[in-house]
Amino acid sequence: MQPYTGRNSRFTCPKCEKPNQLTKYIDSETGEVLADNVGKCNRIDKCGYNYSPKQYFSDNGIKPERTEVFSKQLQSPIKQISYIDTEIFQRTLKNYDKNNLLIYLSSFFDLKQINRLANMYNIGTSSRWNGGTTIFWEVDINGMVRTGKLIKYSHDGHRIKGKNNWVHSVLNIKKFNLKQCFFGEHLLNKFPDKNVAIVESEKTAIIASVFQPNLIWLASGGAEGINTEKIKPLEGRKVILFPDTSKDSRIYQKWSEKAKQFDFEVSDYLEQYTNEDQKAKGLDIADFLLNNDISNRPIKVPKTKLIPKQESQTDYLSKGSPRIPYNNPSPIALVDSKIENPPKFKGVELLVKSREYVSSNGDNIELVGIFDYGQCDDWKKHKKAKGYCRVCLLNCFYEIRINNELQKRKYTHLEILIMQSSTKEDNK
Repeated sequence: MQPYTGRNSRFTCPKCEKPNQLTKYIDSETGEVLADNVGKCNRIDKCGYNYSPKQYFSDNGIKPERTEVFSKQLQSPIKQISYIDTEIFQRTLKNYDKNNLLIYLSSFFDLKQINRLANMYNIGTSSRWNGGTTIFWEVDINGMVRTGKLIKYSHDGHRIKGKNNWVHSVLNIKKFNLKQCFFGEHLLNKFPDKNVAIVESEKTAIIASVFQPNLIWLASGGAEGINTEKIKPLEGRKVILFPDTSKDSRIYQKWSEKAKQFDFEVSDYLEQYTNEDQKAKGLDIADFLLNNDISNRPIKVPKTKLIPKQESQTDYLSKGSPRIPYNNPSPIALVDSKIENPPKFKGVELLVKSREYVSSNGDNIELVGIFDYGQCDDWKKHKKAKGYCRVCLLNCFYEIRINNELQKRKYTHLEILIMQSSTKEDNK
């Protein structure tokens, strides 16, 4: 399939005639397109067009020559994931009274619920397309912003055609290596005991979280948005898939196969309670929850907690942590704190052992929050270290109070270590 490099890398589907939806098949060696109509429509639930090279060869009486391909098993360098600057992300978390999606939801929920949803899911607002555009930020389990999806809604809650894009494309960031995560993935650390529900659209996840708050609602971003890489943060969780309806139950069947592949559950709720007309329209669980009386047919979800509560990084600040060997401070820490030739901390000195202490100049310092922005790219080692691997630990940022005043900026792990290493003798 042709790699995605932006809206212009997708074409008009020959079946549904929707622009920017067709992904073409290409020759993997030359990169050449086989034919303009050989491809797959992204609107799998509403169109389902998929004309494969095999079908094309058969229909045109072409018999491709068989060739043997020899390749050396070379270890290609791992591409680093690209992220959106935190300052850009934070600047969008406002103007909720002008956000078309939130205005629409205010006809169903009160202001307190709207604010809670906006804060919980990091909903952004953009001035693009004359304002009111919603940004669905994809923030991963480490708190890093992978990208954001811009969608403009009308005041009736429907998408406006042609008014959707990606933040990294709008910002024209060169050589941006996008690796998507689930929308809402950042909530996994906040609710370690909750089971997980996955739906297609971000809007659906937000609405469903009001009706079923005992689940963490994530969005895959589309019918094809569940894969081996994206589900890694879900390890050890009970996961239930809630597919959209579709003609002939195509999406339900596809997600049932995904559920079997990854040992998830799949809900047949919509399959049971929707009629053929609703299925043909591609109704999702949010449409159904907002417009139907569900008191006599509640959604069945597991009641038992399937995983034990994990110790949070905030807990470890007060309890201490296993000894971790010295590791060179990360570039993120050095750039942020602007410290040259930092001291080398060894063994337990690498850890932050005290939440409250007095600095050498007499300031009372209190650690009130920790944000894990680590990226070690070594899942097995990170898992074995129970979240405290040395690379990720050095990339943490702390929220602190100095003399009981909350500081506006966050402090790097390295800065905290230096402050603690210069505390008064009577405080050691």
